[in-house]
Amino acid sequence: MKKRIIICVAVLLAVSFCVIVFAVKSSKIVGYDGVIAKARKEIKNIAEIDTLEMVIAGKSTVDRNNHLFWFITGNQYQMHRYIPMEFTELENNEYKFVHKYMGLQRGQDIFVQEWKGGYSFIVNNPKCKSISIWGYKGETQVTVDEIPFVYYYPLLPGEYTFYDKDGNEIR
Repeated sequence: MKKRIIICVAVLLAVSFCVIVFAVKSSKIVGYDGVIAKARKEIKNIAEIDTLEMVIAGKSTVDRNNHLFWFITGNQYQMHRYIPMEFTELENNEYKFVHKYMGLQRGQDIFVQEWKGGYSFIVNNPKCKSISIWGYKGETQVTVDEIPFVYYYPLLPGEYTFYDKDGNEIR
């Protein structure tokens, strides 16, 4: 009887250990392909998400291992959606999903997300050539040099504006 109890306890411990190991392993996401696969699972409000084109447009990084990835769905014939998601980088190109956000639209194909005490910007509008950001340290001018463009401003700005090549505000 004692032997059976010891065997049962050992089996239960072994099964528990395997479940814990599996849970930890399954929560790790490997590489950018894994990050995109996780993003597809988290985006439930788009009907064709399994077949819709999706790319990582860029990322904002804080403390070397906290990343806000910006995903763009759709192609040139479809409406684009811009979805920011936070991941923590672990080791060996592995990531852990933290949170999905709802970016705020600030113009055609321009979105922002408040994150980690600052703002992450994504610009996918080819007419946008610069961003002016006003904070307590004064004005910061950011040149939009490629599309899509992702930029992180590490403070909460008082105001920000997007401009075209002629200096006209983009709304």
